[in-house]
Amino acid sequence: MDQELLKQEILKFHPHFSLDELKSGLDLFTLRSYKAKDYILKEGEISDKLYFATTSVSRCFYYDENGEEKTVWLEPECMFITDFESFINDCPSKYYLQFYQDTEVWTITRKELLCLYDNYKDWAIWGIRLMEHYHVRILDLFTIMFRNNASENYQFIEEHYARFLQIAPLKDIASMLNLSPITLSRIRAGTQTKR
Repeated sequence: MDQELLKQEILKFHPHFSLDELKSGLDLFTLRSYKAKDYILKEGEISDKLYFATTSVSRCFYYDENGEEKTVWLEPECMFITDFESFINDCPSKYYLQFYQDTEVWTITRKELLCLYDNYKDWAIWGIRLMEHYHVRILDLFTIMFRNNASENYQFIEEHYARFLQIAPLKDIASMLNLSPITLSRIRAGTQTKR
């Protein structure tokens, strides 16, 4: 698989890369294949890679004190993902990361990324813009989720992330919305609008 999709996503965050600097960084990305439900990170491991899945929705979750899975987030394909806390602080992760579908994934290690930041201004700018984008995106999502009621949050998923509903089990979506699967079923049926 060529890197065109990866390249286009990188250029969204910093469209004015010098071609030489862009190529130097792209050469460090490695392509791997993952099967559906493969873990790319488990609790207790250190997240030392940034991932870019070309075709699969990804999921971050943990196990609560009762041994139940709790979904923290879902991300569509063609997004840069990792456990950013573990990745940045070089500490054990509290989470599990996995893909829902078979997918090709471009990866780069933190060490390689830091080397790019140190040696190439364009990559340093890209890293800053990537983090700014994700920070604002997370704040926007949290604001929406906290302001809306359960029905409105489900409608938001339907409107903006419809692919989640096609790929992810409803129990994972219910968990991410902090709802029981029964409540989510009622919302889907249009019979409940409770907070």
